[in-house]
Amino acid sequence: MSPTLKWALGALVGLPLMCCGCGGMWFRGQFPHEEALARVVNHQQVIQTLGAPVSGSFFFSGTTQARDDNAVAEMQIALSGSKQDGVLHVKAVQTSQVWGFSRLRVMAQDGKVINVVAEF
Repeated sequence: MSPTLKWALGALVGLPLMCCGCGGMWFRGQFPHEEALARVVNHQQVIQTLGAPVSGSFFFSGTTQARDDNAVAEMQIALSGSKQDGVLHVKAVQTSQVWGFSRLRVMAQDGKVINVVAEF
């Protein structure tokens, strides 16, 4: 598939999703995306494994359930570093508009697992 065709397909699929907020991509401020990344990209073991600088994708996949000021979110965020890429697995609970994390786990391409916050 040509690069131009990939961009065109991405725009056709991505723009409606972002405009409608589907999948939590556009309105990500409602989700723990940024807070989870902030905790992981500066974690020493993550930096050693993936290579500095570590950055996270703007987009993520996962599920959320919300009710009033409370929510539960499980998401996966792609990470990239100078040595290798990885995926951040997040499990979080929001109570009174404050997110708490029960899982922040980085899985590197080489199979190494780093528990920044382990499951309880």
